[in-house]
Amino acid sequence: MSQVTIYMDEEAIARAKASAAAAKLSLSAWISQLVKEQTSALDANGYPLGFFEEIAAQASAWQDFPLSPSLRAGDTPDLPREAL
Repeated sequence: MSQVTIYMDEEAIARAKASAAAAKLSLSAWISQLVKEQTSALDANGYPLGFFEEIAAQASAWQDFPLSPSLRAGDTPDLPREAL
């Protein structure tokens, strides 16, 4: 298990200690639980678990999205480069 040093003002540390005591947890266990509740679990690549499944479930929303050639059809063509 790793150790972490954090800096908190006196009021924050007092509130954290009181909350940990009320939950019958050590301050370390309480902070660990708080971090787990407030953050998403990540996969090996750093994406939230279920991220790609959620995207796949919403894939029908992108069926009518135009492809890049049609998006760029009205763009002004680039000028040719100057020879050096």
